[in-house]
Amino acid sequence: MTDASARRAFLEESTQGAASVLVLTEGLLGYLDDDAVRDLAGDLAACPAVRSWVLDIFSPAILHMMQRGMGHHLSAAPLRFAPANGVAFFESLGWNVRELHPLFRAAAHAHRLPGVLRLFALFPDPNPRQLGNSRWSAVVQVDRPSAAPRRAGRATQVALQ
Repeated sequence: MTDASARRAFLEESTQGAASVLVLTEGLLGYLDDDAVRDLAGDLAACPAVRSWVLDIFSPAILHMMQRGMGHHLSAAPLRFAPANGVAFFESLGWNVRELHPLFRAAAHAHRLPGVLRLFALFPDPNPRQLGNSRWSAVVQVDRPSAAPRRAGRATQVALQ
């Protein structure tokens, strides 16, 4: 992912002849630095067939918590990407947020939270564009600026579950 020419060649080859591509990078961005994510976002936007991108994102507070709790397990592949401006990071690169699914809310909805954490589900979510010290993570679908609004398809529904 960090070799720009290899990444661009892969994108060109894998999207050749496609009319509409959904890119799914679940579990990837956290391991890249800001510049690598910015470069990937630019390469995806430059690829005409790419219409949507489903990604996961977490706040700096979640990054810190994961580094403290799992740092020794992640020493070979440390987590790096956790923009304080959340989804605004991608909006500043021209992507439009289409869907946003906070993981804590999804866990609460699926009855997957321990008892005491269920109480926290009653509080509002932080602003996904100004995370500050909030512990927040989400799965987000962004669309390229020129992508016409569409009804969510099966691939998007599977990716967001």
